[in-house]
Amino acid sequence: MQLLSQVDPGRLERTVRELEGPRHPQATPAALERAESLVADELSSAGLVVERQPFDFRGATYNNVVGRLSGSDPGAPDLLVGAHFDTVSNSPGADDNASGVAVLLEVARHAAGLESRRSVEFVGFNLEEPQNFVGTYRVGSARFAEQARRSKKRYVGALVLEMVGYTDKNPGSQHVPPLVFKRIPDSGTFLTAVGDGRSRRLLRSFERSSARHVPELTLITYRTILRGWALPLTRLSDNASFWDRRYPALMITDTAFLRNPHYHMETDSADTLDYRFMREVARAVLAGVAELAGTG
Repeated sequence: MQLLSQVDPGRLERTVRELEGPRHPQATPAALERAESLVADELSSAGLVVERQPFDFRGATYNNVVGRLSGSDPGAPDLLVGAHFDTVSNSPGADDNASGVAVLLEVARHAAGLESRRSVEFVGFNLEEPQNFVGTYRVGSARFAEQARRSKKRYVGALVLEMVGYTDKNPGSQHVPPLVFKRIPDSGTFLTAVGDGRSRRLLRSFERSSARHVPELTLITYRTILRGWALPLTRLSDNASFWDRRYPALMITDTAFLRNPHYHMETDSADTLDYRFMREVARAVLAGVAELAGTG
């Protein structure tokens, strides 16, 4: 776990600033392609085997990007860490979701040197954001999870990074959805991990690992039921694509619009993020990957 001390908040910030700007298939297709290339290049530079996995949507072809770290036991279910790299059309998308991509790449850089039992896939998902007015979203991750299920791929779990960079220390800055019967801090300085019924063990493992290795990070866990339909806010990211295909998955998040007033706005800029907080998030995810992948 000496790797945790090497997580670099400066590099996290540089990645966010490099990605910053609308990354949308219709409004800014060139920027979306550059974001895809950045993810692929960084995963490759980390020493992972990189593959672009194409899918078609509305007459065009897009790619998810997969960097694979092979484990020593080919029979063990894989671990997946993912984040989406697209944005809505009008937002620079620093928190949503350059922050998640930055943490994904930072974790991949350090995890690439581990000798693990499980193989680990680091995935940049395309077209997570709404693509039309009838609510079509999570397109890339849905295609990815569908193909995994068809090919009988096994996962011990998926850790999905969805907006992990915004904090607000002011009392009352954190909003809590109705019917969440759990004590939640009223200031937005914590990380949340959300799992469904199939994700109990994954959620407990991530919670234990974070508490053991990154005790300075406040982690609030929440388990929903019915694949998140009991609290639909928990289905608003790529984790739901895995829940719907019966895979354990966690959404790891700063709680998005329940805290961040810049959500899907032109003001979602790199200057609004807390890179020290992102460092602790990256350390917690790296520790979780190390334990779940079996590096001990």
